[in-house]
Amino acid sequence: HDIGKNIVGVVLQCNNFEIVDLGVMVPCETILKTAREVGADIIGLSGLITPSLDEMVHVAKEMERQGFKLPLLIGGATTSKAHTAVKIEQNYSEPVVYVSNASRAVGVAQSLLSEDLKPAFVARIDKEYEIAREQHARKQPRSRPITLAEARANRHQLDWVGYEPPAPRELGVQKFENVSISVLRPYIDWTPFFLSWELAGKFPRILEDEVVGEEATRLFADANAMLDQLEKDQSVRCAGIVGLFPANAVGDSIEVYTDESRTEVKKVLHHLRQQSEKQGFPNYCLADYVAPKESGKPDWIGAFAVTGGIGEEA
Repeated sequence: HDIGKNIVGVVLQCNNFEIVDLGVMVPCETILKTAREVGADIIGLSGLITPSLDEMVHVAKEMERQGFKLPLLIGGATTSKAHTAVKIEQNYSEPVVYVSNASRAVGVAQSLLSEDLKPAFVARIDKEYEIAREQHARKQPRSRPITLAEARANRHQLDWVGYEPPAPRELGVQKFENVSISVLRPYIDWTPFFLSWELAGKFPRILEDEVVGEEATRLFADANAMLDQLEKDQSVRCAGIVGLFPANAVGDSIEVYTDESRTEVKKVLHHLRQQSEKQGFPNYCLADYVAPKESGKPDWIGAFAVTGGIGEEA
């Protein structure tokens, strides 16, 4: 998780902490080996996607197995106090602390490295985690789980007989280079932008919010001024890549074909189906929205990525 990790690093450096930044997608072995070599006082992990949650558990188990005595900090978009308490903390005998945002990292680090503050801080965290585990254990699903067979019987039914999927103008991979920021600006989702600055509210209503409206308006103006400058001097180069491929659904999966003959399967994409009891609603699966193979209707799926860079790094 590069962006969040970098912000935490900057905040801690501004408060006289020395940071050893190993980058992203770093193997557990490298993290622990480097921590020993540099004599680290704390190890921090940040996760943006779901697989990183399991990797954090693995790192905690390895720290315990290898006899580490360092605190472990957990943060990132997919993490939570409940996950830390239930899945991670119980695998490591030293303090494991969930840090909800970058601004709290300094206080947490200072408390963990202070002989005077650490005992009370750790005791409070232990109590909070015990409560979180109790609440998690009592939690009941909002709706009754059902079997996969029941879920498939209640699949989303579309009229494929009366529908002809529109064919793309051009199949395969297409690249877009040196795209102007002016083309992309109308598609910016500003709500997550404000949330990253801890200003909660939907855009554009947040600009008129009684509590944060003034600050949100100032931040919005600053962001757009920066975009104006980047658009003017063209210092940021944007690029994108789009792929459109022949495909058909087979059950809960999607077969992607090498060409329009649809005789050779290039890749099979497996999807999950909702498995909770629905009152008046189907149990959805992404494969429901692609023409099933048995319908005889050709269909297509797409994937895209957007990249950007500054100057020579673009």
